[in-house]
Amino acid sequence: MKSVLILSKWQAGGVLLAAGQLRARGLRSVLVSELADNRHRDDCDDHVLVDWDGEDVPALVARLDERGIVPTAVVSLIEALIPWKDALAAHYGLPGAGAGLEVLASKTLVRDRMRALGLSTMRYCGDPAEVDFFPAIIKPARDSAASRLVHRVDGPDELLAWQRHLADGGHSGTEMVYEEFLPGVEFSVDGPVVDGRFHPVLAVEKPDHDDVRHHDAGLRVHPPQQDHVRAGVRALTEAVSAFCADLRLDQHWLHVEGRSDEDGRTELVEINLRFGGGMYPTAIREVSGIDPMEAVVSMALGEFSLDRLGPVRDRAIVGWVDVEAEELGRVEMRTTEDDLLGLPGVIKAELVDGYLVHSLEQENYFIRFAMTADSVSELRARAETVLGALDYRIVPPPHTD
Repeated sequence: MKSVLILSKWQAGGVLLAAGQLRARGLRSVLVSELADNRHRDDCDDHVLVDWDGEDVPALVARLDERGIVPTAVVSLIEALIPWKDALAAHYGLPGAGAGLEVLASKTLVRDRMRALGLSTMRYCGDPAEVDFFPAIIKPARDSAASRLVHRVDGPDELLAWQRHLADGGHSGTEMVYEEFLPGVEFSVDGPVVDGRFHPVLAVEKPDHDDVRHHDAGLRVHPPQQDHVRAGVRALTEAVSAFCADLRLDQHWLHVEGRSDEDGRTELVEINLRFGGGMYPTAIREVSGIDPMEAVVSMALGEFSLDRLGPVRDRAIVGWVDVEAEELGRVEMRTTEDDLLGLPGVIKAELVDGYLVHSLEQENYFIRFAMTADSVSELRARAETVLGALDYRIVPPPHTD
């Protein structure tokens, strides 16, 4: 059987969904991760260990050679592993390699290229001493996930305090990018890139976004409801297409985040080389009929084509809510997914009983649910019904001196 590598870090990477897609195609799934006890190792046909931080691509290739594994594709949904995916695809002559991935691996390089192309006027820098714009958003330039270490500062004193906090936490060596905080409404756009053109299939308005912690919060809605957000989606789609054409990107899925204000200014927040997490796959299937993981596997094999794209289904409004833990501890859940699926309009629910909250400096979503409705007011009412039905508690961690 032909083998396909699935790259995973921090137990993430959509491994279960990817392995299922490969199995349906008669392909052998090989999990590549840093954890010997990766929770998805038994869901794949093989498992190869690698130290993502301490080893290099030649070491992994040698290990694959020892096992007689010659991959025909590489699947990865982890931004931090973009350089690995690029190097592996290039080494084996597989789809997905290219100089454009080097840019996408760095939020700073993305900013540089957008500015050089005249597609962005956002102020940013890589040195805290050069920050002369406030409010500012600080985020890791490369190694990021779940909004880890993303922070907003409203002045020089807060910036210095955050620098001290990073140093105290052992993160002083982390490459960061400092960006202008944009007012307005945050939104996201998902879709494939084929032959340098970005084709959006899902646009999501985030009216309740947490602009303090820079976390997604509250209700998210497709299609966008405000005129300036809809205009922002169109403007950002064109800018991202120009960016993709310049990088000669092909056969990739992008999750793009932006902000738009009522004065008509739209800016890129970030580009992710994957589809949105949580309820995004459910919403994408509901709106476009496309399974994004199936599309990603097809792209890794170089087989994705535009004839899979049909008209976006705007007959109903789709929305979802992610419930985030706001205290440390272990979640004990009494509500079940079936309980939520029995409520009006709910089409998908995910609950993580036993979820451990180790740090509040990243997103900690342990309940997610998606709904459909005929209006935003009905959607909000249905969301309140679901939230009112939740029964859980967070058990604090044991006290230690």
